[in-house]
Amino acid sequence: MSRERAADVARLLADDHCYVYVCGLKGMEAGVADAFRDVCLRHAMDWETLLPTLRESGRYHLETY
Repeated sequence: MSRERAADVARLLADDHCYVYVCGLKGMEAGVADAFRDVCLRHAMDWETLLPTLRESGRYHLETY
């Protein structure tokens, strides 16, 4: 995910039909979360509130190893 596309990512995160799948190395989880947090900060969204909502609705999936 590119921070240059932050407006697009924010729009998608706000969409109830958006699902996020993160696959890859376990070490990248923190960087992905930081990128989403930055996007949310730029667009008046709260990642700390949004993430649990995404998880509870089955819209955020991590598959890391």
